[in-house]
Amino acid sequence: MKNDLKGDQIGRVLQIYSKLMDGYIVNKSEEAVRYGVNERSIQRDIDNIRNFLDEDSERTGIINTMFTASLWHRCGDR
Repeated sequence: MKNDLKGDQIGRVLQIYSKLMDGYIVNKSEEAVRYGVNERSIQRDIDNIRNFLDEDSERTGIINTMFTASLWHRCGDR
């Protein structure tokens, strides 16, 4: 059961990441309803994506400023 929940979280994070990469606006309320979780879970997913991008830029030295800046503006309480 715990592995199923983890798989659901991974899929959810990847779907949110994919939407952001495709230029879509991510609405926490809508995503929470879509995935059957609360808005805080969606916010944690977004925070995890941001953290990954930050760590990856430190590791590679490549900063995707266009994506990370837009990530801050596209995710929220819209």
